[in-house]
Amino acid sequence: MEKIQNELKTLREMKSNGIVMETDQNALTLIQAFQESIRTELLQKYGPPPYIIQMTLEFPEIMRETTTPEFDCQDLETITIQLASIEHVPYSVYYFLENIVKPFDGGVFHRNAPHVLQARLNGGKLIEPFAFQEYSPECPHLQYTIGYAGRPSTASHIYISTRDNSKNHGPGSQGSKTEADCTVGSIIGGVNDIKVIERMRKQPGASKKNGSVEDKNNHIQIVDLRIREPTVP
Repeated sequence: MEKIQNELKTLREMKSNGIVMETDQNALTLIQAFQESIRTELLQKYGPPPYIIQMTLEFPEIMRETTTPEFDCQDLETITIQLASIEHVPYSVYYFLENIVKPFDGGVFHRNAPHVLQARLNGGKLIEPFAFQEYSPECPHLQYTIGYAGRPSTASHIYISTRDNSKNHGPGSQGSKTEADCTVGSIIGGVNDIKVIERMRKQPGASKKNGSVEDKNNHIQIVDLRIREPTVP
């Protein structure tokens, strides 16, 4: 763990000094070494992948379906997420498990834009952002993938791509010549999860400008986020 923290410190210093992390050969060599350290830590701490995450959502009263029993005070749905390959984006996976799932403290989906459903996580404010924008062409921002918002990406905001965002969230996008949003996984729950996403897309109150939902009464709550135990054959 101390080795990882020292490597992170070095990478942060390089980026803060203006090094282009995606093209500088020294930075790339250090990143590869750091990623190998992260893979080892993940295997020791969480066991072998894949890592499956269950997200539980509570829909606001205004979105309650007619089939929801009146006596039921909650309207819950679940989404199943498989975190990305640690061969390709180990830092993004580790960051998610350590800084979002492990200390989960609630959150809300507060943005319903044409291309993403974005969530704000309560526990991310005091967590340092990514030391560099980890990205792999093997993990593009396809429809129903999960990405980190922001440059640098942080533990405060994640999003579900509701369409193929490979270009507008990939390398050389959003004003950067080299950087991309970090990716972390994809939704794998099949028809059930797609129905949940379609329901989320009906969230009312989204502004025409950027999809922001200002009225908190319309926010979709994230009430639980946890690692799902592997199924024993």
